[in-house]
Amino acid sequence: SGELPGIVLQVLEKLGSRFDCTTTSTGHKLLPPCIRVIQGDGIDIKSLGIILEAMKAAGWAADNLAFGSGGALLQKLHRDTQKCAFKCSYAVCKGEGVDVVKDPVTDPGKKSKKGRLTLECENGEWKTVTEGKGDPTKDILVTIFKDGEL
Repeated sequence: SGELPGIVLQVLEKLGSRFDCTTTSTGHKLLPPCIRVIQGDGIDIKSLGIILEAMKAAGWAADNLAFGSGGALLQKLHRDTQKCAFKCSYAVCKGEGVDVVKDPVTDPGKKSKKGRLTLECENGEWKTVTEGKGDPTKDILVTIFKDGEL
């Protein structure tokens, strides 16, 4: 999240300062193959060109970036206007559980739910309980996809 194309360039510069880049045959910087940036916010047919031109001018290869298909490509209805997005909230790293949260300084309204989640119904009201504080016996969420298996 952030102002385009600046936020893309900022992310690339931060990553480039931490990881060894190679140079493409056209002289542009390329991050290691295991690292790429995904930009979905604010993407429409006009912003695609603006971002790519800014990257080119700053010496970054287009291969560093993948574009998400934001709603602006279709009808300007998107996850921000609908207040709906799917985010990672919990991960296991080196055997340790880690709460994950997105809390962008540019838009506090986009803060995501953190930690293990349960979806519970209490007195006809649905609520999401965060940070592993829910009751697993009341959780109506079911696993659909796990470890590459449906």
